[in-house]
Amino acid sequence: MTLERIVYVGSDSEYASAIGDRVPDGVTFDSFEAVADAEARLEGATVSVVVVDTTALGDAVGAVQAVDDACGARIVAVVEGSTEPLVVFDLLAAGAAEYAERDSLSGRPKQLIDTLAASDGDPQDSLAAQFRAELEARRNVEKRLTTVLDRIPHPVFYRDREGVYLGCNAAFEEFCGHPREEIIGNRTVELQGEHHAEVCERHDETVLETGETQVLETTVTTEGEERHVRVQKAPLSESAVGFDGVVASIEDITAQRRQRERLEEQTENLEILNGVTRHDIRNDLQVVLGMAEVLRDHVDEAGEEYLERMVAKGQHAVDITRQARDLTETMLDSGGATDRIPLKSTLETQIDEIRGTYDAAILTVEGEIPSCSVVADGMLSSVFRNVLANGIQHNDSSVPRLRVWAQADESQVTVHIADNGPGVPDDRKAEIFGRGEKGLESSGTGLGLYLVDTLMERYGGDISVTDGDEGAEFVITLQRATESDRARADGGSTAQE
Repeated sequence: MTLERIVYVGSDSEYASAIGDRVPDGVTFDSFEAVADAEARLEGATVSVVVVDTTALGDAVGAVQAVDDACGARIVAVVEGSTEPLVVFDLLAAGAAEYAERDSLSGRPKQLIDTLAASDGDPQDSLAAQFRAELEARRNVEKRLTTVLDRIPHPVFYRDREGVYLGCNAAFEEFCGHPREEIIGNRTVELQGEHHAEVCERHDETVLETGETQVLETTVTTEGEERHVRVQKAPLSESAVGFDGVVASIEDITAQRRQRERLEEQTENLEILNGVTRHDIRNDLQVVLGMAEVLRDHVDEAGEEYLERMVAKGQHAVDITRQARDLTETMLDSGGATDRIPLKSTLETQIDEIRGTYDAAILTVEGEIPSCSVVADGMLSSVFRNVLANGIQHNDSSVPRLRVWAQADESQVTVHIADNGPGVPDDRKAEIFGRGEKGLESSGTGLGLYLVDTLMERYGGDISVTDGDEGAEFVITLQRATESDRARADGGSTAQE
């Protein structure tokens, strides 16, 4: 080693002593605690190396610059292992030829002495070159990260504990209406105003206190337009990324919010319609039908035909209001929870009701209806009622006849309802349920079968129509209820499984 003189600039006396103990004989070692003292002593002096201990100085970059101005010696900057890369770069740019890290465990100048020995007193910047290569690699990583962030369609940003923005993507620039240069380094209050900033900072505090991801829905004004947004924030810690703060993404839910408001309005209208259908219209029709029955004793033979047609049309209108009511309740019941519903009593009740309504029709039950429960809800009675009524209302026989039978196995129950009507052409077997069409706009038979198909889908069952012996045969398939299915709250028959 041809070093003649080494100067230490810094305030760590123990570290300075360790350097002095390690230099070879014949090398003069000086130690200065203040940069000003070093500048005065170094100016014009012959010095081989100046060691600037940036870990023991306030203005590290300024110290390196001052020493470089005072003499032409090679400067080695001592840094901590955790020193930010950009700070090291600034030290090199200020005049340091090399940098050495302190031993993180002992604090001894081992790496520094090895660096000095390897240089043999000649200026060399192998470590500086290596650092610059590492810095360039890191900048490339940051560039790729920025590119990835800019590809994310939702606005993304991150900021520190004080609310200062440290980074964002292109979508966030567009969302804020500010370029990235105006965002980075500023706080929310300078971009969105005091009220919004207060909400954001309070939410940041919750994220940092809990250490958990939080979701916030709020309203912001951007470019004069009010927008509804959903903000998801996750905490960032100093141990992981070098600072405490939050990273967040923003989803514009304005369209979903407006759609939800429209749905709420439509639901309210459906509830009004349901009330009118259930009470006003149906009650008026029942009054009309009651008066028609009174008229039977007051019309002559010529008027009987008109009276029967009036009664038939009135009864059909009652059926339509009932179907409309059931369909409305089905649409309003968004939960769609199912229960264990007894098959036998539900089906037999509807058979008896149809017999009482259509006394000119003949309805027979073949065999025993299985005494078991199926997966459905209280609207299952509407399924049976509509299919039974459909077999009579769309029957062109002089005497409508219906046959009903049911079969059960371990997993499902199948109910068959066959009529002696005209049947259903193959090209309309799907259309009559409104499948492939937009619900009520379909060319099916009306509300009844569309309602049935909707309910069967909810139950996880199926309904189809085939060609029967005389007319059409509807096949209703339901899942058989198991012990794990929720029992009805009223303790209704769980049936004989």
